[in-house]
Amino acid sequence: MHVKKTGLFLALLFIGATGTAFAQFPAPPTPIPAPEVAAPKPRPVAPRPAPPVRLPPKEGQVETAPIKCWWKTDTTEVRIGQRFMLTLTCGVIETQSLKVTANTNALDPGALQVTPFEVASGVRREDILSPPWRYFQYEYQVRLLNEGFFGQEVSLPSLSVTYNIQAASGGDTQGRDLTYALPGLPMRVASIVPRNAADIRDVSKDGFETIAARRFRASLAMVAGAILASFAVVLFIIAVARALGRVRRRVPAAGKPATPVAVYGASLGALAQVKAEVARTGWSAALVRRALAAVRVASAMGIGRAVAQAPAGRGAEREGQLLVNQGLVRRRRIMVSASTTSGAVERALANPETSLRSRAALESLRGALSALSVAAYGRPAELDTIALDRAMSESLDAVNQLRLRSLLPFGNGASNETAMASLGSPSISGDRA
Repeated sequence: MHVKKTGLFLALLFIGATGTAFAQFPAPPTPIPAPEVAAPKPRPVAPRPAPPVRLPPKEGQVETAPIKCWWKTDTTEVRIGQRFMLTLTCGVIETQSLKVTANTNALDPGALQVTPFEVASGVRREDILSPPWRYFQYEYQVRLLNEGFFGQEVSLPSLSVTYNIQAASGGDTQGRDLTYALPGLPMRVASIVPRNAADIRDVSKDGFETIAARRFRASLAMVAGAILASFAVVLFIIAVARALGRVRRRVPAAGKPATPVAVYGASLGALAQVKAEVARTGWSAALVRRALAAVRVASAMGIGRAVAQAPAGRGAEREGQLLVNQGLVRRRRIMVSASTTSGAVERALANPETSLRSRAALESLRGALSALSVAAYGRPAELDTIALDRAMSESLDAVNQLRLRSLLPFGNGASNETAMASLGSPSISGDRA
């Protein structure tokens, strides 16, 4: 019992000590809440400017990029130190209202940087204008000299082309500089295939130089073809004119008439021989008669009169006759003659129905016939060498003109037809007036 009282006393004593301790250390005061601060008001956001309205292209215009570029190499595999061709081609717009100017100074062979490759040399080809585009091209000789790339994949770095746009509406002022980026070109060293290569690049080596060479050959072939076609057309017209203008009859070779070209050629040859003889020995009655025979034959052919012809024998030609050699393969010798006088030529010139295209040449032959006839058949006296020389010179010029006109399909009109129709007569006929 005593023990229970003692334990109760100690318990009361402990409780009293604990209350005293709590009295010495009071509870902390309740914290006062801080005053509420108003949240900042959000600032008004400025409205964004509306994007520029893109007007649709006008009628006849198309929307396109102002510049386009591409580049290529002539090989897909290189070795250290091996040179290969790098070709850069660009096209820029160039019209009356808009012009794109590229900064080509940075593309010059001496300024282009394609690290780790090295540009050894290069050249710019002539520009090609194909409205509305102007194309320019650079060809570079590039090589790789770094020894650390054996068996590795190397790529040509991306290339940037700077350009600006000039508009005619802005007074041809240059706009701000813009950039066109070309992607890098994967290359392989030795037998290493580039990992970035999507396919095998087998590009052509042809550039602007090849295009220019082909255009030149095409132009040359076109000009040659046009010339040959013109000759063909001329020959066709001559053939048609001869086929429609005269009816050819099959006659023996001995009876075929001499052609006007051959007759005029024989007259020119006879007059040239007479002129050479006169230069050596002077004028004589025999030379005057030889010249007169040649002029008579040429005058008869010129006015469409008949001339006589006969096969030439082995003997020499007689006075008043003219030897004509005709044919290229089978040569024929024909004796022709005519008795044309100056009066006959004068009446032919005065006839309005006569179609004469060589009137000046026939007037010269008329004067030569008169002078030569007076010297050959006039009163025997000293020959007028001055008049004869003048007649010889005028005769040569006149016969040459008639011969050139006879080469044309319509050279002498109907005159040659009339003359040739009566060439087969073995008799000598003509005007004796």
